[in-house]
Amino acid sequence: MAENRYKKRHRKRISLNFGISEAEKFGFTDDINHDGLFIRSAVCAKPGVTIKVEIKHESGLIALLGEVRWAKKVPPNILHKLKGGMGVQIISFLSGEELYHALCDELVEQRGS
Repeated sequence: MAENRYKKRHRKRISLNFGISEAEKFGFTDDINHDGLFIRSAVCAKPGVTIKVEIKHESGLIALLGEVRWAKKVPPNILHKLKGGMGVQIISFLSGEELYHALCDELVEQRGS
């Protein structure tokens, strides 16, 4: 698969909820940057679909809308072995934008650009 991303993503596992109309499905971030994130989950939305993502951070709630750019469905029993889930590009923040960007900046500081 061609690399279309300009900014490096940083590996970080954070639990989150996501869904199309409501954030009722459960998953984890696998990597994040200021523009998007990868959601590791056995449940995937189709590319092009807008989803709502809620991350409960220790400092508050981060809620955002994102477009699924690509998805790879993997059975739940082998999700820990194979990378399954969705690449999501952030469209807009509903709350916690400053908190999300501060988290990304912290990861860049810890792990380099």
